[in-house]
Amino acid sequence: MFKELFPKKSKENIFWSWFSLNAENYYSFEHNQEQLFTQLKIQLEKIHPDIVFEFSPVLADKTREFVISADGIKSAFPAVIKLVEEAPLLKNWKVIAFRQPRKNVSKINYRGLVINLDDVFFKYGKDSGKVALELHIRNFHESPEWTAGSFILLDNVIGEYHVETSLSSILKKNLKEEDVINLFPIRDLPKVIYEYHLELTN
Repeated sequence: MFKELFPKKSKENIFWSWFSLNAENYYSFEHNQEQLFTQLKIQLEKIHPDIVFEFSPVLADKTREFVISADGIKSAFPAVIKLVEEAPLLKNWKVIAFRQPRKNVSKINYRGLVINLDDVFFKYGKDSGKVALELHIRNFHESPEWTAGSFILLDNVIGEYHVETSLSSILKKNLKEEDVINLFPIRDLPKVIYEYHLELTN
């Protein structure tokens, strides 16, 4: 009987109760960023160890975006989706699942590595409902920084969700200038994926 009167709260509900109490502090996180981010990381790890987060600057409508991300790890996708679905309405906040594409991004800066979108091209193949992607990047060479930077670039171009669900493979190569004429600029990738999805559903 007591269990019926006081149902156990889900871990998602517990997280949002905690965040709601601290939302005002996180809205102005710059005043105490290190401590606040450490606390938030601890709370999110209770949901799933691979969940990460990003905050946007304060936007024109005085809100901040609270982006909850799987950091490109597909096994964490269900946890991200469930957590965002359980989010309450929060004053001055927009809760968003996964890193979203950003229309105005021109370059990626990752640990000192700068990747300009104008230096990134691709070709692709249709692979059982997904896109097999071959990236051609000016000055690319194999390294952990280039690998991580390439994925962050793709997150910014097509969004984290599509990186994991719309691409069957990603091959990275150093760009040969004579190949540019036969390649697509990276900004065309969202259109390619959209048109392929349309083709599959028609």
